[in-house]
Amino acid sequence: MVRKFQDKEDTLKGDLLRRISVSLVGIPIMVLVIYVGGWLLGAFMALVAALAAYEYFLLRKNTTKGLSGLGVTLSAALPLIAMLYPTYNEFVQLGFGLVLFGSVTSLIMVMWRRWPEGSPIESAAVTMMGVLYTGGTLSFWVFLRALPEEAMVADSALAGTALLLFPIWVTWVGDCFAYVLGSRWGKKKLIVTVSPNKTVVGAVGGVAGSVLGGLAYNHCLLGEMAEISLSGEMVVLVSILIAVVGQLGDLSESVMKRQGGVKDSSNLIPGHGGVLDRMDSLFFTVPTTYFILLHLFYG
Repeated sequence: MVRKFQDKEDTLKGDLLRRISVSLVGIPIMVLVIYVGGWLLGAFMALVAALAAYEYFLLRKNTTKGLSGLGVTLSAALPLIAMLYPTYNEFVQLGFGLVLFGSVTSLIMVMWRRWPEGSPIESAAVTMMGVLYTGGTLSFWVFLRALPEEAMVADSALAGTALLLFPIWVTWVGDCFAYVLGSRWGKKKLIVTVSPNKTVVGAVGGVAGSVLGGLAYNHCLLGEMAEISLSGEMVVLVSILIAVVGQLGDLSESVMKRQGGVKDSSNLIPGHGGVLDRMDSLFFTVPTTYFILLHLFYG
């Protein structure tokens, strides 16, 4: 029993060291890209969207297959379109047109290439789901970064960076709390059929960590950098919402991985798995934060 506990401790420490090492390199690069903004951010998000979409279609290879080439291309295109139209109302018109075009195109291509075995309607749905799940949600990084510029904040670059880093920080702190507390003390499983390693203790700890992270960020950075200071009650509410939708995003990706019969979406990022494994929560939390802050800015 002692040996088994020690092995678990060593594994936990090894995983944390790998995660920290990658984070020490990746986080400064990500912050710099966000601060510079513009087409650098658009190109970066297009690359991330393309990699995420590629992994998404890999997960679907044993089930209903979509059109990976079309899906990856459209997914990468959406953040670039968001750079041209960095407000949601402007983007949604062209973005909807692109999604409609992709839906019709994928339906025609599947009927042409795979009929009658190709399940054209299902394949088209899988393709466009991948586009919206990756490129569609990642476009909100561009929207959130541009929000202070729309609101005429003086230093919009600094303010936009602070706003975009807020859900990323809250999500990351919540993930760390969930991982450590769940690994050490978690016994009762959350949803064993979806993710056998996630526990109730981890889920509750993740929410608590997100709240603490949100309060600390609001107190130390948000008011100074973004010229917006939320009340303590609002921060708690927003942080809880971020934590909940983030865990839903995590569980959603777990369902896809179980359908695909894999543990990680890929091994692209040492200690972290693939792009989907790192972005699963952020696919949900960044858009959620954008709509909340949009309401606060414009009422």
